Amino acid sequence: MVAVAGVVAVGGAGMSVRQRVVLGTLATLGVAGGSVGWYAASAPDQTATGLEVVDTADVLYEPDLQAAVQDLRFHEPTEVAVYTHRGGADALTNDHALNNAVRDYALEQGDWVSADGQKFADGLFLFAVDPEGRLVGTYFGEDRKVSTDSQQKIQEAAKPDFRAGQWTAGTVAGIEEAASRINAPAVRRGGGVVGLSVASLATLFGAGGWVGVGAVRAGRSRRARADGDRRMAEVVADYEVTELHARLIPEGSRYGGLMLRRYDEYRSGFRELTDLGNQARAVDEKDYDRKETLRVLTAYRDKAVAMDELDDVIADTAAFLNHDRAWLEAWQRQVEPIRTDLDQVEEMLAELPKELRGLPEAQEVRTYASGVRTELDRLRGALEDRSVSPDDALDRLRTTRDDLGGRLYALGRTVAQEFGEDAAEQQAMERAMSEQRSQRRSEPTIISYSYPAWTWFDVGSFRTGFSSGRSDVEASRSSGGGSTSGYSGGGSFSGAGSSSRF
Repeated sequence: MVAVAGVVAVGGAGMSVRQRVVLGTLATLGVAGGSVGWYAASAPDQTATGLEVVDTADVLYEPDLQAAVQDLRFHEPTEVAVYTHRGGADALTNDHALNNAVRDYALEQGDWVSADGQKFADGLFLFAVDPEGRLVGTYFGEDRKVSTDSQQKIQEAAKPDFRAGQWTAGTVAGIEEAASRINAPAVRRGGGVVGLSVASLATLFGAGGWVGVGAVRAGRSRRARADGDRRMAEVVADYEVTELHARLIPEGSRYGGLMLRRYDEYRSGFRELTDLGNQARAVDEKDYDRKETLRVLTAYRDKAVAMDELDDVIADTAAFLNHDRAWLEAWQRQVEPIRTDLDQVEEMLAELPKELRGLPEAQEVRTYASGVRTELDRLRGALEDRSVSPDDALDRLRTTRDDLGGRLYALGRTVAQEFGEDAAEQQAMERAMSEQRSQRRSEPTIISYSYPAWTWFDVGSFRTGFSSGRSDVEASRSSGGGSTSGYSGGGSFSGAGSSSRF
């Protein structure tokens, strides 16, 4: 309870987002007068009427995208659509590639175009990205279209994250910029803003930022509290069962001994989670817009998630090491992350430039992946007839991860040397790959929890590293140029929008 009191005391008494709005408005009116009041009254206050995500490139994490768009405010009710598309080699040289892909998909599915099929539908804002062609596009219904300059600003807002391979974050940044520009009143456009005094602008932006940050923080706090409560309820419900599972873990097993140490951490972690839960429940909702509250609620959520994962792993350890009736399901959960990695190999190699796909190192990764799939099937059979022990089977999985990572490392070094045209470009690519290799990862498996300091280089990380490195290299080769509007390939479609490279 002392910690909770500290939360409320830091930075003065807490207040709700509504109170922030009231105080911010009063301060603004007191300093800036009627002109600033006019500006404040024109702030966006409309939610998106809906969000449709068509992620054909499979690069977005939709829950984060949905949550972010729910917190945004538009000047007019706006339907938001997000479309991702892999344009392949053609998109690298055809500036109209993304425009054409968006048009073709919109005409095919129908809801995004007007009744006559000539424009985008009224009320629509469509954000698109091609991670292969390095293209970002913005498209608008006729009643939501903005100037070419504003289209470029929306696209530019997304590019820093896209160049780092952060596709969800870049998409959120682009939509957020669009929300501030679509159908913005004159006072919020260039001429109107210039007309306000410097003091008015300073006061307004200070108050607006204060209110806006508070609103976003309150939303994140609410989600963290709800997620934490849900996960904690599951942990509490499973506590006694988890204790029973721990008692069943054989101490003589290598992995059993290591997981029993984690069970000791589980018990102390349960006490910590209980304390964090008490702190979370003691915080008044009016304080949800405060930085310290968000920190407490996020810590509560993260601890609950970690505990919920750990009790599942303890259960899998007991089932698998004892070869009880649930052992096969437990084994499948240990193998699933590796199979997911293997299933991405061909897609990963297809993302490399054509001249790099035939590298000996690329073929080595492909051959190894194919062989491992067969080996995993054999290993399951050996477990079924008990010709291999559970400990040895887990050791083989860890060795497989390490061996695949070593081959990916060798491929990454060769790709950096071949893709970079000079030493600086080669170093940029190697640096991006190295950042991904050095990141510590975790997954709810017996091996990962038995060896929490163990690191590995997986296919997903290779893809992220190559994408980030290629972006850095291509950004250094050119500034990316301006937006490309219009569509190629004939037809009379003329919907508003454009795309540019990143």
